[in-house]
Amino acid sequence: AGFTLGNVVGMYLAQNYDVPNIYKKIEAFKKDVEDRKKPSE
Repeated sequence: AGFTLGNVVGMYLAQNYDVPNIYKKIEAFKKDVEDRKKPSE
């Protein structure tokens, strides 16, 4: 649920502020979270 909420917040921020920097940080954060979920290969 928390991960989905993060996606919604990310889309909301990207649409309302239209700041690529924020979106990139969110994408990097999501990628980091996904990398921590699964063991590194």
